[in-house]
Amino acid sequence: MIQTDYLIIGQGLAGTALAWTLIRRGYRVQILDRCELITSSKIAAGLITPITGMRLVVSWRLEEFFSFATDFYRSIERDTKRQFYEIKPMLRLFASPAEIQQYAQRSRTHFPELVTIPEPLADESQFELTQGGFEMMGGQLDVPAYLEASRHYFEARSLFQQAELDPIKDLEFSSDTVRLPRWNLAADKIVFCEGIHSQQNPWFQTVPFEGAKGEILTLKIPGLHERRVVHRGIWLAHWKEDLYRAGSTYDREHLNCEPTPAGRKEICSRLAEFLKLPVEVVEHRAAVRPVIRGRLPILGLHPEQPQIGFFNGFASKGSLQTPWMADHFADILEDRTTLDKSLDLAHKI
Repeated sequence: MIQTDYLIIGQGLAGTALAWTLIRRGYRVQILDRCELITSSKIAAGLITPITGMRLVVSWRLEEFFSFATDFYRSIERDTKRQFYEIKPMLRLFASPAEIQQYAQRSRTHFPELVTIPEPLADESQFELTQGGFEMMGGQLDVPAYLEASRHYFEARSLFQQAELDPIKDLEFSSDTVRLPRWNLAADKIVFCEGIHSQQNPWFQTVPFEGAKGEILTLKIPGLHERRVVHRGIWLAHWKEDLYRAGSTYDREHLNCEPTPAGRKEICSRLAEFLKLPVEVVEHRAAVRPVIRGRLPILGLHPEQPQIGFFNGFASKGSLQTPWMADHFADILEDRTTLDKSLDLAHKI
């Protein structure tokens, strides 16, 4: 059997960050992935947005996570000789007097150093600007390009296999090893980074998943030259040439990857509230985000089977959070630090 230190199940944002982190610490790693065409990671916009929501909240641990993620992605770009990460300005347009009031109250105390108000704010012939807004510096990860570059790197070193395993039938445990005979693999530990699929994993049946379906449109918008990410209820982000992406919806009831007319209508309607140019929908995709109750990621080793690990629940914050959290999880595995109860798998099982 091929003996390795860690088996990582899933090569989305979570599994990819954990694989890179463990490899760089000198561990032997093997990654298994279903290689599905549509996953929440593969359709993710990859936005790192400093200030979010109607209440204008600074993203959780932004300063720590953002700088770490930037260094992490830059280093992966060097290793893979690909480019997929960009620091870029973001424009937030106010949608209501309540948002303007919220900004007036919070901007001086909660995030004065994060915002500016450019003059002009944007092209008023293309955008509805009557209620104003502000600019902030964020980031954007081209998630499909990052995942593809990483996969090629792993494949070139025989660290990757396409596989769909049964977490009960395919795992054999001994005192210090977990074996996967079908793939001729054995490891000290196996870590599941399966996103929403862990909802069906018998080892994690009591983890309180609250999946949320999101739909995203790819749009052709001739004549639009805005390269900032624009937020107003939804986001609009340049992709390439005259193509943009816009989203996203948030559906907790229909947890499947089927695009819907209702989702398309919602995005287009919200977009029309602030964009004055006509758009053509060229692609429409949907996936289910791995949200866990409490809205925080969950990680750690299974309390009844410590050879099994879990690294999941990043929802729409995977691009921002997974690099730092992967490093933190590696510290946990090496007994360098302790795991906060709010993030600990043992408190969700």
